[in-house]
Amino acid sequence: MQKICCQLYRISLVISCAFVMICGAPGASNIRAQAGQSDSPETALRSVHDALFASFLPVNELPNDLKTTQLLMAARDGIWQEAKNSPAFRGLLQPFADLSSFGNACGIAQEIQGSAEKSFAALNANEQQKVLFLMQRCPQDAPRRLAAMARNFYIVKGYGAIQEPLTGVKVNLYAPPDYLASHTPHLAPTRLAYDSSKKEITEKDGHAIDVVIVGSGPAGSVLAHELRKNGARVLLVERGSFVVPGAMETRLIDDLIDTRTSMDGTIRIRNGMAVGGGSQVNVDLCFAPTTEAIRTKIEGWRSAGQIGSDQFTQTELAREYEWVKRSIGTRTLSESEINFNNRALWDGARLSGLHPKLYSLNTYGPGLSPSPVTDKRSAESQLLIAALEDTTNPLGMIPDADVRRVLFEQNGSEQRAVGVEVQMRAAMSGDGVIADPNGLKLPPGTTFTVRAKTVILSAGALGSPTVLLRSGVKNDQIGRGVVLHPSMPIMGRFDHHIDALTGTEASVYVDDRLVDRGYAMESMADQPLYAALMSPGPALHSLEMIESFRDLAGFGVMLIDTPQANNRVVLDASGSPLIDYTLSDADKKRFAKGLAEAVRVMFKAGAKEVYLPTTEDILGDGSREMQASAKSGMQPQVFTSLEQASLVEKRLRFIANQSIVTSAHMQATDKMGATPQNSVVGQDFHVWGTKGLYVVDGSIFPTSVGANPMQSIYTIAKIFADHWNESH
Repeated sequence: MQKICCQLYRISLVISCAFVMICGAPGASNIRAQAGQSDSPETALRSVHDALFASFLPVNELPNDLKTTQLLMAARDGIWQEAKNSPAFRGLLQPFADLSSFGNACGIAQEIQGSAEKSFAALNANEQQKVLFLMQRCPQDAPRRLAAMARNFYIVKGYGAIQEPLTGVKVNLYAPPDYLASHTPHLAPTRLAYDSSKKEITEKDGHAIDVVIVGSGPAGSVLAHELRKNGARVLLVERGSFVVPGAMETRLIDDLIDTRTSMDGTIRIRNGMAVGGGSQVNVDLCFAPTTEAIRTKIEGWRSAGQIGSDQFTQTELAREYEWVKRSIGTRTLSESEINFNNRALWDGARLSGLHPKLYSLNTYGPGLSPSPVTDKRSAESQLLIAALEDTTNPLGMIPDADVRRVLFEQNGSEQRAVGVEVQMRAAMSGDGVIADPNGLKLPPGTTFTVRAKTVILSAGALGSPTVLLRSGVKNDQIGRGVVLHPSMPIMGRFDHHIDALTGTEASVYVDDRLVDRGYAMESMADQPLYAALMSPGPALHSLEMIESFRDLAGFGVMLIDTPQANNRVVLDASGSPLIDYTLSDADKKRFAKGLAEAVRVMFKAGAKEVYLPTTEDILGDGSREMQASAKSGMQPQVFTSLEQASLVEKRLRFIANQSIVTSAHMQATDKMGATPQNSVVGQDFHVWGTKGLYVVDGSIFPTSVGANPMQSIYTIAKIFADHWNESH
């Protein structure tokens, strides 16, 4: 229940905003009117749920496959039982309960004209597909977005419940109880106490908190580990939950990932939301900060005066990166670890005249992980646990705690940071979660303060600018120029088993075009439902994709996007962050070129068919696609020959909510620079116009760092920590 409701909560505002933009959401009276006198609003919504489920999963289209039909029916009924009382779920269904509310948008009014019933559920299957097609092809973005949100929800929740019996692939997500019993960390006794009269958390012995760090990702974990060395009292505050290292395959757990879209719905953006931050949920692909692509970017920052002449030198980066590799356990792969999935990129690239390379990974080697479900090494497991268990000067940490703002004291024209205001969140439920490790017993929604001599924001490129904006820091550069590294996966179907989840899941990348064209190809793997999600089309096609999972290979194209001032993080009326982002025409052109090359690489590797996650009319002539889709729904883009790759470059336009673009490398929202006119932090990481407030994470990069940023974030945080310890 919690997992479904968590996802619904994250999309609820998006759904509401999208529908209000069209017409204003219908209330219960509209639903009751559409239901007829004999049907209750509950029955009407249940009918809409069943109809939407059947539009995306073929529960009514398999007369000769009773077993699969029963699995689909169980998934459909399970979703209803778990989510029927969720306001967000009901908000998702309501627009479809009264299609007349769309007005003249998208041609839906003409489609249902003359019908006594206006509910999506009252239409026949062909009419339902036509309505979804009209929404997905609508000139207005809001209906496209609503249709995309509905498909995403039903594909993920429907197939997520039954993917194992459909494919025969076991997705091991959770370690058994005996692992938890032997691997739950032995935390040092807490030094924290809650003063209910002051609504403040302090140290029990009255000692001042020297540093409060907001966010426990790669940067925050390095700082929390290192800044205690001189005896400083350090408190780490993290919005996400605290899980036992190795207790679950964190890369596949929705509740540990903040997934949201850009404001127009074009890009699905993932950020870690757990102790360990992004290092807990990413695929661990490591680019050293001394690689050519990153070195080129850093030298560009130096030439532009954004960093100092002696800052982030190659010597310093190389020295500190050695510490990162030792501390995190970064390892170099051997070619023997390339599984069949990654072999597609390796072989296809070589046959295309490119030069594939092996990643370094922050993982255990094959067969060496103590966990039975994951090979991950995260900032939590490698840095934080030791600091939390240290009885000499233990790290203080409060998980499930959302920092709302920085507290300031005014000294003339100068603002000095003196602490933070925090609001408790509900901890993730389930085995392997360490809830309330300090025994504070503060319920969700409790707001309190923490006073400290220094505040360091390491909440990432989404969290850090959000806190600064909510804190009223006066600087128009906060949140501006966000870069996302937009990515698009491609899949290829082979005439033999690939078994993408077998062995080391990600091992190969191709960076031939990274410096000159600004894109790279990177291996990837995900659970079986991903195959259905990333090849949009009729319900039967999605089922065929997931049933073919064992024969599918995949990799992605990642774009190094160009900073634009209008792309930025802003706050809505409630103080929640929104990501206003549009790909430039030049970036779209480079991205399409990279995807066309990737399609060729996949065919060179031996794929019989190649799939792109888009319903844009790349392969058709428009009119034929329109006629076919009007009858059977959106048509998948299935490439059957290498020659068709050129059509990607010519026709792919990245239309919002027709093409699926993802992001996991958000950066550059609190840029470093020489003046507050073009940056948020100075070259010493302090926030302009303040004292005692710093930002140390990927948000301070002036542009994209030039490749996957995790190792650079670790390294730059270590540089800051060393300088801090030398001066304190």
